[in-house]
Amino acid sequence: MFACGGAKPPKEPLVTETVADAGPPEPPPEPPKPKSLYERLGEKEGITKVVDAFIKNAASNDVTKKRFAKLSKERVEKFRNNLIDQICKESGGDCEYTGKSMKDAHKGMKITEAEWNATVSALKAALDENSVGENEQNDLIAAIAPMKEDIVEVKPKAKK
Repeated sequence: MFACGGAKPPKEPLVTETVADAGPPEPPPEPPKPKSLYERLGEKEGITKVVDAFIKNAASNDVTKKRFAKLSKERVEKFRNNLIDQICKESGGDCEYTGKSMKDAHKGMKITEAEWNATVSALKAALDENSVGENEQNDLIAAIAPMKEDIVEVKPKAKK
């Protein structure tokens, strides 16, 4: 059937279809944003568990328990709710802290460096009890560390 000596018929050139309005290629998807400290702490539920454990620890700590022994049940509840909201806000949650500034809330309480350190220890123990990771613990401690200047009124005496 092939004429002219059996040669194969010429192949048709390949046609490549081009879409003129395709635009530039899609950029690669953005990597997921890292979780906020609020999310890493377990959001409000996780923060509430930590705060409840913290209050229990601080109320039983030899250095800080006298502060808690003087508080009515209503005052402890108000402190608890304010602390939950404050940690929620400081860690990137959408809570609104409506309590006093740290300076105003602690004015005249004569909180010592030892009480601050015991409070941080009670918080660390609460974080450990709730299996909060080391990075999250460090991030939370870093977030509250600047408050020390507004809370501690009795500075340690300089050694001579």
